[in-house]
Amino acid sequence: MSSGTGGAIRVARIRIEVFRAPMPNPVVVSFGAIAERVIAMVGLEDADGAVGRGDIWGNFPSITTEYRARLAGRLLPDLLLGKTVDDIPAQYAAMMRQLRVLAIQSAEYGPVAAIVAAADQALWDLAARRRGVPLRRLLDAGARDRIPAYASGLNPGDGPEAAGRARQAGHRNFKLKVGFGEETDRGNVEAIRRDMSAGERLFVDANQRWDLETAEKAAGWLADAGVGWLEEPMRADMPDEHWQRLRTAMRLPLAGGENLADHSLIDRALGWLDIMQPDVGKWGGVSDNTAIARRALARGRTYCPHWLAGGLGLLHSANILAAVGGDGLLEMDVNANPLREAVIGEALEVEDGQVRLPDGPGLGVEIDLEAMAGWRVSSQEFA
Repeated sequence: MSSGTGGAIRVARIRIEVFRAPMPNPVVVSFGAIAERVIAMVGLEDADGAVGRGDIWGNFPSITTEYRARLAGRLLPDLLLGKTVDDIPAQYAAMMRQLRVLAIQSAEYGPVAAIVAAADQALWDLAARRRGVPLRRLLDAGARDRIPAYASGLNPGDGPEAAGRARQAGHRNFKLKVGFGEETDRGNVEAIRRDMSAGERLFVDANQRWDLETAEKAAGWLADAGVGWLEEPMRADMPDEHWQRLRTAMRLPLAGGENLADHSLIDRALGWLDIMQPDVGKWGGVSDNTAIARRALARGRTYCPHWLAGGLGLLHSANILAAVGGDGLLEMDVNANPLREAVIGEALEVEDGQVRLPDGPGLGVEIDLEAMAGWRVSSQEFA
């Protein structure tokens, strides 16, 4: 992976904004519900006025988003304002080292990691814009323009109906939320499978709901039902021997990785995960997520970026997947999200299960922040 700055970047201005929008139908997961959409957006501007952007992860619980934005306003100016960056992965690693004591002292590992990940995203977007190339081509000159995708966020209450709407929108792959009791889960899986055509696939995500024995039992009937993968059936911090036992017993691929926020955890999990799913906003940004994706592919695993929040992180995830290759799919939440749509506009439209990435520099979109002003709840600027 190139450091790819196209010359040294001097960060002249930082802008951190939070936007909040209500949702008619919450996204339901086995541990709760996402009742509104909230994003914290980091913008890094260079001395020439070019801006790169990234998302601070904070979609659950949504009350954490404003706090993370305020914390970013305390941390990022010291880390980046007036500084010159000529190697983005090295800068990412340096920021994580610099904040390590703070993360330990405050026990704020997640917020700190998400803030640094967003800054890393913004640096990569800015670097690609300065070079005048799409981000994926800065990561790999031979990156693809089209990638496969799947419709995510299918809720237990209306999963089959949502899958039908996603199919009409161009999707051919679907992921259902499970972990709501065997009767509900089986009914939804069977209903979606009945409506599927040749070549379509169904995946399921238990969001860490089950213990080992329940996961083993569920994996059996899910395999019989023709499900394509089982995602996060147990807590991410379960002992390695539990994951190894489950992997040995399973007859369908095992997916996970969004809640593994450490290289040692990632490397261990590659011993039992078939599908590696790091989250570009939770930890690692573009720098480490690209490296993890390539490591997973080298181990014969599939890389499928995890994302269920704003449009910037979705575009960053798409660019990483397009750059690293493999047969992974882009996760695309199909629930209503006006903030996501305001960011991506017409980009990433789905056709026959594939999305075409925009050709413009960086992330390939220009965001109309004034059009989003009605959702803005806070703004900080540092120069």
